[in-house]
Amino acid sequence: MKAGRYLGVHVSISGGMHKALVRGMELAVNTIQVFLKNSNQWEAKPYSSAEIDKFLASKGDKGIEHIFAHSGYLINLAGAGDMLEKSVRALSDEIRRAHQLGIGSVVIHPGSHLGAGLDEGINKIAGSMDRAFQDAGARDVKILLETTAGQGNAVGFKFEHLRRIIDLCTHRDRIDICLDTCHIFAAGYDISSKKGYMETMDEFDSIIGIDRLKLIHLNDSKKGCGSLVDRHEHIGLGMIGEKGMTHILHDSRLAHIPMVLETPKDDDGSDMKNLNAVRKLIK
Repeated sequence: MKAGRYLGVHVSISGGMHKALVRGMELAVNTIQVFLKNSNQWEAKPYSSAEIDKFLASKGDKGIEHIFAHSGYLINLAGAGDMLEKSVRALSDEIRRAHQLGIGSVVIHPGSHLGAGLDEGINKIAGSMDRAFQDAGARDVKILLETTAGQGNAVGFKFEHLRRIIDLCTHRDRIDICLDTCHIFAAGYDISSKKGYMETMDEFDSIIGIDRLKLIHLNDSKKGCGSLVDRHEHIGLGMIGEKGMTHILHDSRLAHIPMVLETPKDDDGSDMKNLNAVRKLIK
């Protein structure tokens, strides 16, 4: 791994939040991503003071330099009715939890407009984020809007969607971007070729600005470019391929940006295999 490169994995919080740090250390990474609670439940009991203290104490001695949180999967900031209200409350809770653990960023999928249309979806997402920020306080925590594959009625599969959400938010200074390689490829940005990759990143910089890119989800894709299907694959074994992955790994503009693997966990050795594949490509 090149000096200064931040590379990691999404790790389990089974057994307690502090266990995620142990798992990161065992994988010899300096960056991890975690859920802040069960990702398929709306609510969870508050952290105990002992839980918080244990996590904070472990942060200093495990060699983990960057920790990102990923929000729960039930949240839909473009939803309607009770779902929307639950989503805003859940995001607010996630922001507060991140604050308690000293985690500065929460990654979230923008949402699904459920057939109401992109414009309606974008407006709702911006309004919902502002409400969650207002309720949570915790100004030290940012939201990272994640690029999506465009599956179903998902918002966020074009860079313009994310730009519009940011511009509509009152708290736009607390919003940055997480770019998922599988998602943008499935959405039609062909990063498998050098030319396509350069055009994609130039477009990203022009519309959003590379200064807002704070995290990269490094995933290959089972499906082809423009498929709009979100299916992650092991590094180098998908449709992006080793050459496509090399483009992003050797882009000097991104050398300081943490990269986290969300590749399939087929067995206990899957994460290390994918880490080694990335490290080989970096060299």
